[in-house]
Amino acid sequence: MKRNEAWEDLLTQAEQIPDELETRLNRTIARAERREKRRRWLKPLIGVTGTAAAFVLLVNSSVTFALAASRVPIVRELVEAVAFDPSLKAAVAHDYVQLVGDTYTQDGITVTIEYLIADPMNVSVFYSLSDEQGRELELVPDLFDAKGNSLSVSATFGKERIEGNESEKGLFDTIRGYLGLDNVQKTLYNWKLHASKEGVIQTQMQLKVEVRNLEHWKDAEWNAVDEPEAQESRAPEAMFTLDIPLTIEPQFLKSGRVFPVNQTVDVLGQKLTIDEIAIYPSNTRIIWYTDPENDAWLTYLPFYLTDEHGNRVDGIRNGISGTGKDRGYGGGTVWLDSAWYDTAEHLTLHLDDAAIVPKDQDTVLLQEDGRLIGLPDYIHQITSGPYWEANTVCIQTDKGTYHTNTSAFDGYVDADGQTDSFGSISTFVTSEAENTFTNSYSMPQGVRYPLTLFVDFAPGQKLENPIEVHT
Repeated sequence: MKRNEAWEDLLTQAEQIPDELETRLNRTIARAERREKRRRWLKPLIGVTGTAAAFVLLVNSSVTFALAASRVPIVRELVEAVAFDPSLKAAVAHDYVQLVGDTYTQDGITVTIEYLIADPMNVSVFYSLSDEQGRELELVPDLFDAKGNSLSVSATFGKERIEGNESEKGLFDTIRGYLGLDNVQKTLYNWKLHASKEGVIQTQMQLKVEVRNLEHWKDAEWNAVDEPEAQESRAPEAMFTLDIPLTIEPQFLKSGRVFPVNQTVDVLGQKLTIDEIAIYPSNTRIIWYTDPENDAWLTYLPFYLTDEHGNRVDGIRNGISGTGKDRGYGGGTVWLDSAWYDTAEHLTLHLDDAAIVPKDQDTVLLQEDGRLIGLPDYIHQITSGPYWEANTVCIQTDKGTYHTNTSAFDGYVDADGQTDSFGSISTFVTSEAENTFTNSYSMPQGVRYPLTLFVDFAPGQKLENPIEVHT
C-alpha cells in the first residue's frame, strides 16, 4: 500500500462526530469569539468529497478539527503539531500529507520520521523522539541530495503544542477533557526546511541529523561577555549523527502557481518593484526589489493578500517571515501563509504600512566606553534600569505600526574595517502602552573601537495612499 493511501485509510476513522459533543464545543467557540477577535483563516476548497471533505469542514474550527482527528492516535499528534500554523493546517485538511513511519535507533535514542508535508520549495518533517536515559536533546538537521551534495535551505525547528496558544486555551480545555488529548501518546517535533528556488527539493534526499546532549550545556554557569572564549567550549555536546534518507513522492513536487506582476510602485518616496507572487502549499512568497537610486532603505514591507470573497492571507508569524533585504541585497522575499487552497479567481496584494531608513542616516558610532553617537530620534540609549547590564549596550526603540519586536542594528564594522555581527542580542517588550521595545547587545571584545553600527530598523508608518496590486 502506498503511504499516501495509508494516510487516507487513517482519515476514514475520523469521520464521525458525536452531535452532543459538537454542540457543546460550538458553544465554547461562540464564547471565545465574543471574548476576542479571532484570526481569519482562508476558507477551504468547496466541493471536495470523501475523507478530505470531513477534514475540510473541520479545518475552519480548530475544535472540531481536533475532535475528528483525536479518534485516530496516529493522526492526533500531527493535528496538535499543526494546529496554529494555518498553512500546514490547511495541508493536513486537504490530505496533503505523506505518511512515513521510519524509525532510527542509536545509543538508546530513537527517532521516528512520522510525516512529511512537502512542496517544490519547502519540506516540513514531523518526527518523534525518545531517549532511554531521559536526557534533554537537540536534533540539528542538514539536507543533502542523493549524491551527498549539500542543499542550501533555511531551517527552523522546534515543537508546537496546543497549550502554547493562550488565546484559545479555554477552547482546548474543553476538547482535551472530552477527548483525552491530555493523554497524547507522543509529542511531534518538526523541522521546516525552505529552499530559495525550485529544484532544490528533490524526490530523493538525505538528512544528516546531529544529535546533541543539552544536559551539561543548559546547567553551565558562564558569562559570554567576561569569557568569550568559553562559548565554543560550552557548546552542546554532539553525540552522533544519524543518516536519514528522505523520499518525497513526485505528486508533492509539482510546480507552484506563479503570478508575474513586474509592477513598480512608490513607497514613502522610494521605488519598489513587485516582481511576482508565487504560491505553494506551505507558504506564499512575494518577490520584490528596489531601485539602486533610492535615497532610503526599505526595512518593513508587511504585505498581505485578499480575494474577491473577502478572505485574507497575512505574513507568517511563526517561523521564517522572509529572506533578503534592501541593504546589501537590493531586494528579497516576503513570506505569507499559503493561499494554495483559495479558489478565488483573483488575488489582490496590499501594502498599508512601511518603514524606511535614510541612506545618509543609516549608521551610528559605538565608542569603547559604551556611548552611542548619532542615534536617530526614535532610538534612545538606556544606561540604567532593569534592562541595562554592565558590558552591554541597551536601547529603547519606538515601534510605530511595526507588528513585532526585532533588532535595531544589523552588525557592525570595526575601526580596522572588519565586519561582524553581535554575539548576543536580547529583545524585550518595554511598554505595550508606549509601543516600544528594548534591545540589549553584548559589547564586542577583541575589536578596535569605535564601531560603526548599521541601523536596520525604523518605526512602521501608515501609507497615505495604500498600495494595491491586482493579479
